[in-house]
Amino acid sequence: MLLTQSGMPLHVTQNGGAIWDGTQRPNLIGDPSTSGRVQDRLNGFFNNAAFSQPAPDVPGNAPRNLGFRGPGIKTLDAALLKSIFVREGHRIELRLEGNNFTNTPMFRDPATAFGANNFGQISGLRDGVGPRNLQFGLKYYF
Repeated sequence: MLLTQSGMPLHVTQNGGAIWDGTQRPNLIGDPSTSGRVQDRLNGFFNNAAFSQPAPDVPGNAPRNLGFRGPGIKTLDAALLKSIFVREGHRIELRLEGNNFTNTPMFRDPATAFGANNFGQISGLRDGVGPRNLQFGLKYYF
């Protein structure tokens, strides 16, 4: 089974924002997009120079949703089965199963709090999705 899914929308906020009535966002002063594979952008998923600190009690002009998505999911689970007849009422089943067969890493979303030390960095893998896992099974039906 092949599973592909796009990432979640990213919402940039202001780390330690100074506004009295809500969440402060940074100012957007350039193009935050970057190009390349996710593996090549772990320390800079988007262009940090495209943001600036707004004045105190000013909301900032960055939109709530920048139109960027976090890293997506792409995984392949596969199984091979072989049933071997032994005699009447008896058979052997051989089974080989693989989860994340292509061994594709699935990264977490980058940190989106402008002003934080890790802004724009991806710090790990998604929970619940591990490396390739192969298992072999043998069943005897009687």
